[in-house]
Amino acid sequence: MNHSEPAPDCYFCRVSRGEADPFIFENRSFVGVFDAHPVNPGHALLIPKRHVVSIFDLDALEEADYFSALRGVKAAIEATDLGALYREMRNRDYLRDRPKDQIEAVLQLAFLHQRPDAYTVGNNNGRAAGRSIDHLHVIVLPRYHGDVPDPRGGIRNVIPQRAHYARR
Repeated sequence: MNHSEPAPDCYFCRVSRGEADPFIFENRSFVGVFDAHPVNPGHALLIPKRHVVSIFDLDALEEADYFSALRGVKAAIEATDLGALYREMRNRDYLRDRPKDQIEAVLQLAFLHQRPDAYTVGNNNGRAAGRSIDHLHVIVLPRYHGDVPDPRGGIRNVIPQRAHYARR
């Protein structure tokens, strides 16, 4: 389903209009923001300016802008003092009434001030995949050695009982 009109109650439409989280990146088709509920230091979102539900609904212009936006968000993550970011984020007025437990947890991580060792880039494309807001958003998740006991399988682990397979 392809939507080009902003949805009045869509949080990511408000974000893309600059009415919520501050941008860390912007090009003609996308904005990037740090996630206010980070899983790891630098956890960011890449959001199309146009209201689309699925990554498969991007038009040719948006597709052309996607990888430069992804690189721009990565560069912003790596150029940011993440400790200072999360300390400041705790005091943002628009986050006043939102839970801050994930920000507090990230502030305690031993690798908070390290450069990411890798990235997981993904999209929950549909409610059955776990998407909670019906506006495309691509997760740019910095990964660090030791952030999970065994990262093998990566995204496959969203279905843990079928994630592992024997290599021959």
